[in-house]
Amino acid sequence: MKTILVVDDEKDILNFFQRFLSKLGHEAVLTDSWETALEKFYEERFDLVILDVHMPGRDGFQIAKEMRQSKPDQKILIITGLGADDVYKYFSSSETDVTEILYKPFKIKKVSAIISRILES
Repeated sequence: MKTILVVDDEKDILNFFQRFLSKLGHEAVLTDSWETALEKFYEERFDLVILDVHMPGRDGFQIAKEMRQSKPDQKILIITGLGADDVYKYFSSSETDVTEILYKPFKIKKVSAIISRILES
């Protein structure tokens, strides 16, 4: 069983990941705030962090950058409703290093494949 931190300000997304990760046999730690996410991140070890790009106060890329500075090997999956062109413009100009980007709306098979690939790497 892997432990996965999920950070999103949308309750429906958190509920989805809670059910989905549980069915895959993983433990999901959920939060809707970046402040709480960072507290949990520094207190615990996570096999994967799933971050939404749009969070009130700070975006997922900023949070990922801070996490990477503390734990350079942390696996981070960014989820976003932005288009790929917008993300790559923003992403390429950022020093943030994430493992993978998942675009909303996403399909269950794709989410499962990406999470499995990240966790196995």
